[in-house]
Amino acid sequence: MVFRRKDIGNSNIHYRFYPFSTFLEHQRRLGFEKITLFGGTPHVWIDAYGATDGEKIKKEAEDQGLSINGFMPEFSSMRYTLGSEGGSEQKTWEYLRRCLDFTAKLECGSMIVTANGYLLDRTEEERDRRLKEALRRLGEMAGSYDIRLILLNQHEDATNRIRTIEDMKRAMEWADGVNVEVGVDTASVYEAGETLKEWLEAFGTRLTYVNLSNSKFDGGRYYWGDGYLNLRDVLEALEEGAYAGAISCHYMIRDYLSKPWAADESSARMISWILEEGGGEHGE
Repeated sequence: MVFRRKDIGNSNIHYRFYPFSTFLEHQRRLGFEKITLFGGTPHVWIDAYGATDGEKIKKEAEDQGLSINGFMPEFSSMRYTLGSEGGSEQKTWEYLRRCLDFTAKLECGSMIVTANGYLLDRTEEERDRRLKEALRRLGEMAGSYDIRLILLNQHEDATNRIRTIEDMKRAMEWADGVNVEVGVDTASVYEAGETLKEWLEAFGTRLTYVNLSNSKFDGGRYYWGDGYLNLRDVLEALEEGAYAGAISCHYMIRDYLSKPWAADESSARMISWILEEGGGEHGE
């Protein structure tokens, strides 16, 4: 394969019960060289009123030999979302401004967001109108920071407006001319009954980020070695589609939280075996 172990990063999202330093130490031990930073506690605190020092986070990663290939704000609760209404809408835009400030200090070049939080008793037309306005506004804000905004699909969340290829195509039409690119979560792709090949064919070079997650077709994101997808098939689809963007493992199941490095060890072993490389203490 053309991919190398160092091309594939990992996320900190499943280290919620440990400090950032513990996550970094395990990534270095296992041979990862890149991370996609999830902006949740206890590693990062950002709200409408303040934020963690991005330069400090960047230095901590670099001190362990790791680079940050993207920042993913915390949208997993309904506190701040693109679909926010009323008083929370104003706070969401202040939150997003602080997220962009933070991303700029990380110097990672991209911020990855999901289009969730759209209330289900609103009409399809109203939800689409509000998403169109939000994407154009946020894309323009990101452009002013020279940051690429990446919109990620998310199939299991019914409040999310980007669940399928057709949803993403509409969003990219709405965002035409602004700084918005495509991200794809592999678990969500197959849960929607689609394929990675179809996504690559639909978006080509506009697809610049891959959330490498396994699936049991139950809405969860699983590590490699705990799920039904074939990692070799996924990586071969990316290779055949001439994919050249960022790739990062991403899994979040509550059972992983007590020993998150066990999930990383399994993924590292599988990635190294498929790529026929060694890699880290548990990567061979």
